[in-house]
Amino acid sequence: MAVRGPLAMLLLAGAVLAAGCSSAPPPQATGRTVVRPALGFALDVPEGWTWRDLGGDVALEIIEQAPAKADTSAAAAKEARIQKRGGPVAHVVVVDREGMTLEAWADQAIKDSQQFQSDLEASPPEKARLADGREALAVTLKNPRGLRPLVQKMLLATTKHRAYSLMLTAPEPDRAAAEKTFKKSFDTFVVW
Repeated sequence: MAVRGPLAMLLLAGAVLAAGCSSAPPPQATGRTVVRPALGFALDVPEGWTWRDLGGDVALEIIEQAPAKADTSAAAAKEARIQKRGGPVAHVVVVDREGMTLEAWADQAIKDSQQFQSDLEASPPEKARLADGREALAVTLKNPRGLRPLVQKMLLATTKHRAYSLMLTAPEPDRAAAEKTFKKSFDTFVVW
C-alpha cells in the first residue's frame, strides 16, 4: 500500500531531518558575497577580488582582479592575465569525509599539500573559530625554497559529512598585504 498526500510529505520531511541533510544556510550566511547551499559554505570576497566556481573538490577560486587598463585589446587582456598569474589566490576545498575529526582533516590537508611539494614546512595547527563559532584550525605552510617562495594559510573546518578548507596562497613578498586584504574572507567563512 503506497502512502500518499500530506502523510507522505510529513514522513519524507522527517527522514530528511533525521538524516541531517539540510542544506538551508544558517543566519550567519545571510548577505555574504558567495553562498553555496549545495556545498554548505558561505563567505565574503574582498573588494577588488573576483571568484569563479570550479568542479571537483576545489569548489571555488578567488583571485585579485587585474587593474583596469584603457587598452581593451586581446593582447592587453592576455598581458593582464599573465601579470596576475603567480599572485595571491584563494581556494575553497569541500570534500565528503563522513565523520572525519577536525584534527584528522588538518593532518590530511597538510599531507595532501606536501604530496605536491615535499619541502613545505607546516606550522602546528592552531585553534580558531569560524564566523558562526564553529571550531576550526589554522595552519600555515611555507615553501622557503624555489624561485618564488610561497606561503599558504589554511582555515580548516568539518561538519558531520564534509571537510572544508579556505586557503590563501601568496608569494612571500605579497603575503602580508594579501592576508590583510583577505582577512574579510577568513572572518566571514561559515560552513553547515
